[in-house]
Parts: sequence; structure tokens; C-alpha cells
Amino acid sequence: MVITLRGVQSAIIKCDELPAELCAFSVSSSANRCVLEKVLMMDGTLQFECQSSAVLAEKLVGWIESEECMNACGLERMAVGMSTDSLLEPEFTKKLCSSECRNNCPNIVDLYINLAAGEGVSLSSMCESEKRRSQNVIKKYGSSLSTSKSSFPSKSFGTPARIATTK
Repeated sequence: MVITLRGVQSAIIKCDELPAELCAFSVSSSANRCVLEKVLMMDGTLQFECQSSAVLAEKLVGWIESEECMNACGLERMAVGMSTDSLLEPEFTKKLCSSECRNNCPNIVDLYINLAAGEGVSLSSMCESEKRRSQNVIKKYGSSLSTSKSSFPSKSFGTPARIATTK
């Protein structure tokens, strides 16, 4: 298997063939979300393994998430399983709701919209609450807070990695 980070989105991606380092937040060519799991081996050691989940991506197929999106959205490449627990962490929610993540990382946003909906929560509502909290902090502390703005390219930086198999 040859891995390149930029290219044409045409390779066939199978979760169970991905290395653990590329598994989390990837989507197979058949639209199944890939999930990193820990597997107990016969010798008692734990090993990471990429597996197909029953969760389907609604908007993208054949996608390996970019490092830029992983960072912008506050995600870890070696995240095991899929869970809504991170939505309870304010720092994660702040990054997930950032314009850098929401405007440039459709795969991650799609996943968390669906995970939140499964818990009966709207990600949009969560992000609005986060935005109001941030505005209240700015109002409370006024100019004593230094606010810096990051500059991001106007085009999406969520270009997927490419997987091409060699024969």
C-alpha cells in the first residue's frame, strides 16, 4: 500500500487495510466510518486495529482526514472508538465549533452533527451556546483580554490523504 497526502480522490479505501495512524476519522470507499480499536492479542499485548463501523458518512466517501483538520477541530489521530464524551469537554467544543473547523472540515462536522443528534442534541445549538459564552467572557474582561485572530486560507484545508494500492 502506497500512501500519499495529496492527490485525486479515486483510490479504494478499506478501513481494515488502513494503518492505525490513519484510521480515526477516515471514511471507507463504501461510506463506512473507520474506527480505531484496541485488540487483546493471544500473548496478552494490546494492539491497535482499524475496523469498519456500522456508522455511515453522509457526505464523503474515500476520505482520510487531514492533519490540519485534526488540529483545527481538536482531535487526536490515535483516538480509539467513537464517542460523544468529548462534547462535554469545553476546550474540545470550542475547537469543534470554531470557524476554522466548521468551515473547512466537513467530514468531522458531519460526524459530530450525527453523534450529537444521537444524544438528542443539536451541534448548532451547542456551538451557539459556546459562542455566547465566549462573547460573555470578552464583555466581562473587555480590553484586558488579548484576542488574536488566526488567518486560514479561504479554501478548504481538509484535503484528504490518498491511498493507492500497488500490485
